Amino acid sequence: MNAYAASRLHSAPVARRELRVEGLSKQFTSRHGSTMTAVDDVSFRVLPGEVCALLGPSGCGKSTVLRMVAGLEQPSDGSIVLSGREVTGPGRDRGLVFQSYTCFPWLTVRENVAYGLKVTGSTLALREGTVDYFLERVKLTPFADRYPDELSGGMRQRVAIARTLANGPDLLLMDEPFGALDSETRWQMQRLLLDVVRREGMSVLIVTHDVDEALYLADKIVCLSRHPGRVRDILMPPAEKPAQPDELYSVPAFVQLRRQILGMLREEGRSDRPG
Repeated sequence: MNAYAASRLHSAPVARRELRVEGLSKQFTSRHGSTMTAVDDVSFRVLPGEVCALLGPSGCGKSTVLRMVAGLEQPSDGSIVLSGREVTGPGRDRGLVFQSYTCFPWLTVRENVAYGLKVTGSTLALREGTVDYFLERVKLTPFADRYPDELSGGMRQRVAIARTLANGPDLLLMDEPFGALDSETRWQMQRLLLDVVRREGMSVLIVTHDVDEALYLADKIVCLSRHPGRVRDILMPPAEKPAQPDELYSVPAFVQLRRQILGMLREEGRSDRPG
């Protein structure tokens, strides 16, 4: 066991405070001067250690909400508070994982994971211990000296997740992180994500269009309406989840909730049609 892992094992867990999104709205102005409302009066909370999924029809503003929480977009109205501090821009208390594989191709796996720590000036000993710890967590230790072009898509996404986790964020933000993966790799990554975030005790806000993914990963599902995005419902899947994502279909409570969500999405789709 390296020094970093030992320090985590013997130290008290870091208290993670909640994310509060209150009355969040976002308007965009076109070059012709017209205004379009993307998100309107969205409110929800993500509790410490909770996985929250943003789910809704295409174009409902899910990614816009995520980008505002990340500090990459400024709200037109409302507030975002994380760990008691208002979000006004990007910060180390949030880590962001995109759908695309954001690896530096000229750096090895180990160097990719260490990149953020190096930029922030962490000492070499801490950097190496942290990198080793998270490489082990995402099962990439045997590939530490490989380059990204030698890895599969799922492995490159694991590198991105390890690099983000190594920076120690309070909140992990994920925008369709597994959308480009095949079914088997996606299931493996979902299971890995749950294992890592539970061990690390951090909160997660994930954007997805996949109902089954939301049901399997999330403690809370925030369902947004069609454009402009408003909170239509907030649902709480059962706390006890199957070991495998495809086993959701054998649990009546998940089947019923899945049917409810699909019904809402169909209603939103019909309400978007002309006439």
